[in-house]
Amino acid sequence: MKRNRGDLLFGLLVLAIGIVLLTNSLGFTRVSVLALLFRYWPVFIIVGGVGLLLNHRNRGEVISGILVSILGIALLLRNLGYIHFDLSSLFKLFWPVLLILVGLIILTGRHSNGKSNIALMGGVERTKMPWALDETAFYAVMGGIELDFSLAEIPEGTTVIDLIAVMGGIEIKVPKNIELECDGFALLGGVEMLDKSAGGIISSASTSYTPSEPTTKKLIFHCRAVMGGIEIKASS
Repeated sequence: MKRNRGDLLFGLLVLAIGIVLLTNSLGFTRVSVLALLFRYWPVFIIVGGVGLLLNHRNRGEVISGILVSILGIALLLRNLGYIHFDLSSLFKLFWPVLLILVGLIILTGRHSNGKSNIALMGGVERTKMPWALDETAFYAVMGGIELDFSLAEIPEGTTVIDLIAVMGGIEIKVPKNIELECDGFALLGGVEMLDKSAGGIISSASTSYTPSEPTTKKLIFHCRAVMGGIEIKASS
C-alpha cells in the first residue's frame, strides 16, 4: 500500500512528542512539552502544508500547500522572535480579502446566459415534482439548494449551469441517461462531482460522464464553492 507522505510526517511528529514524554517519565529528560507546544505549534501547520505539496492532485492543492507552509513558517519565526507582526492585523485582513475573492468568483464565474435563482439565507427545493429548467444559474448564499434534474424538463442540445455556494450548500441529482461535464473550484470549501472531489483552502477538479446509450442532451456544470459545499451525484 502506498503511504501518504503527509501522514508520515505527521506520524513522525507525534512519535517525537511521545518519545519526549516517555523519557520525561523515566527521568532521563526534563523537557516541558507544554512549553514546546506553545512555541512550536506552527510546526503542525507547516507539516500540513508540506503534506499538501507532497500529495497534491492539482495546481490548486500546490498553491494551498505553499500558502499554508508560508503561514506556518511565518508564525514559527514570530514565536521564535525572529520577526514581529500582530496576529489581530492578520485576522482583520481575512474578511475583506475573502469578500473580494467572492466578488471576483461571482463576476468571472458566470458561464450561462439564462435566469438566476438565489437562495439568500433560505432554501430552494425542486425534488418532488417535475419542473422546467428556466434558470441556469443558482446561488446559495448562507442558504441551501436541492435540485433533482431527473425531474427537470431538460432541453435538447447543450445546457450550461452555474452553481455558486457561498457559506451555503447545493445538492444536485442528475439522470444517468444524459451526457455530463463538471468542473469545480473550492475556496475554503468542498465540491463533489460524481467521481471527483475538490476541497481545502484552494482546490479544483473536473470530470465527465457519457451514457452507454446515445443522447441528444448534455449538461455542463460550473461549480464554485466558497466556505460552502456543492455535491453532484447520480440519481438512484
